[in-house]
Amino acid sequence: MGADLLKMFERLRINCVLDVGAHRGGYAAFLRDVGYRGHIVSFEPISDNYQVLYSRCADDPKWHVYRVALGDRDSVQEMNVFHETQLCSFLTPNDYCSAHMNRGEMVRGTERVDLRRLDTIFDEYLAGIEAPRIYLKIDTQGYDLKVLAGCGRRIDQVLALQSELSVKPIYNGMVSYLEALPKFRELGFEVSGMYPVNLDVSFRVIEFDCVMVRQQSFGEAA
Repeated sequence: MGADLLKMFERLRINCVLDVGAHRGGYAAFLRDVGYRGHIVSFEPISDNYQVLYSRCADDPKWHVYRVALGDRDSVQEMNVFHETQLCSFLTPNDYCSAHMNRGEMVRGTERVDLRRLDTIFDEYLAGIEAPRIYLKIDTQGYDLKVLAGCGRRIDQVLALQSELSVKPIYNGMVSYLEALPKFRELGFEVSGMYPVNLDVSFRVIEFDCVMVRQQSFGEAA
């Protein structure tokens, strides 16, 4: 996946990655490891995760982090905090999630977090990035389409994106990949690659990282 992304970034002249659902900085570190040297803007609302994230970006002047969740409205909302910190979500785990993780109690509490639409904070949080050419990465544990809805007209500035799509939903009310893909297609995005994130004990795919691109983006970059 890393080599594929780097080729796409070079062709599209991507200079800004919006890292939505940054957790503790693993994705941003992955981008640096594969050779991306442009701006990264990371969003992570959970306090413990944010503190780790903030410390990791300290020596990287092109990596900026914000303690905020993205969605389809501007508000303050309760988020479920899981024992497995990468699973924190506005949604609640279903029985399949508990069985897959082999534990009964998944959620250890809740935390009130700031929720913002991307189009609300876009100009403020991307200030100083000249002529941003954007790759949008969304990994929000079942909330990706809400993030997409909150982009508003700013979605037109996204040249390519990545979303974690669910094959075996692990949260109540989670949208499946069969429902999600048409939503992205309506906005002009077509699949470039699908990469399994994890498998369950029966070797069934639980989620894919799906990379999508606008065909007109390549026209602009040619």
